[in-house]
Amino acid sequence: MPDYATQYRCIGKGFCGSVWSLEGHQDENSAIKREDGAPGRSVTNDYEMHMRVLQSAHRHPPSTPLSIPQCHELIQPTDAWWQPRLQQFPAGYTACRALISERIPKVPRRISDKIADLFCVGNTTLAEFVKNNADDNACLIRPYLGRRRRHKQQSPSTSRFQRFSLRNVPLHLDQMEALGLDTTSYAETMADALAMMHWGARIDANDVEFVLAPPRKVDSPSAFQSEYLGTHCMWILDFDCCRPLTMDEAGIERACEAFFKNDPFFPKPGTGGAADEDLWQVFKKRFLMASLRIMAEATEDERNLAAKLMERIEEEGHLRKSRTADQPDSAN
Repeated sequence: MPDYATQYRCIGKGFCGSVWSLEGHQDENSAIKREDGAPGRSVTNDYEMHMRVLQSAHRHPPSTPLSIPQCHELIQPTDAWWQPRLQQFPAGYTACRALISERIPKVPRRISDKIADLFCVGNTTLAEFVKNNADDNACLIRPYLGRRRRHKQQSPSTSRFQRFSLRNVPLHLDQMEALGLDTTSYAETMADALAMMHWGARIDANDVEFVLAPPRKVDSPSAFQSEYLGTHCMWILDFDCCRPLTMDEAGIERACEAFFKNDPFFPKPGTGGAADEDLWQVFKKRFLMASLRIMAEATEDERNLAAKLMERIEEEGHLRKSRTADQPDSAN
């Protein structure tokens, strides 16, 4: 008999909606994304774009440690699924459209504790609070290969008003370098993912998220190994803002816009830093290789789109750099 007594716990919130899971339950490997966020955001579109990506990955399996959550079911507000389960949500919650998908494995506490110490250096009170806070149990790490921290903390802060959450930890490029993480392999994995989304799934990849988390199987042969993060891989999630991509010049413009609109996951051209430019070249080379493999049977005009996109991104990157040359404190 199903256990309908266990209460759903909110493990994340975004513009599209809230995400829930059953902790310590037989269904704890599933995540429920409720469509209760900003107007105009759709889990139906999330589902459709997600399925495109899964189908593309099936046709063009990546060779890097890249994982995509399985997409199980799209639930409507009138579906019988809600009748026994609505009582498992907090009072006041109503049935709505929802997406059921595979839950990305949580970062183990022994690792998330180290992350808490890293971000709360000098503030042991906050660090201990985060380590023992149930809401910080669902730790996911965002690898920001396209950003370095501009204002590094010069001295420890003991303020009890300082905030930090493990739910979506932004790990910047300079931090990854300091921790000895394999940023080159991360860049190649992101390049594979972007090529697969653009040319296999034919979507613009707008506002997708990349996170570092454990693989499905601890003994997975395809995984990153790190003394600091342990065994992990790169996951892609959140496809609700994605749209179909046309295989023409208009599609290139749309893909370029999405590239710079996204959180700074991808390496960026035109930053001026030697290490950053090297990482961009790694990303670019891998993207072009992956694109040719995926579009092996496409027309010549379509195969040329990958190179055109890289050229357009480089052009835009240098243009943005020139605009901010006299504004050193402006945002990237």
